Amino acid sequence: MVKLIVIVVLLALVYILRYKTSEERQKVAVITIVGAFAIYLVTVVVMELMH
Repeated sequence: MVKLIVIVVLLALVYILRYKTSEERQKVAVITIVGAFAIYLVTVVVMELMH
């Protein structure tokens, strides 16, 4: 599962950096990726604390 998430994040970063998109789209994409990572991190911490 972690590998799948990492692959998706890397593909999104390649899309953002490779193709010329508007700055607004780039900001939205970066915020989305960071937000998804934060949610994932919180989920992992909560699961570890529950054990």
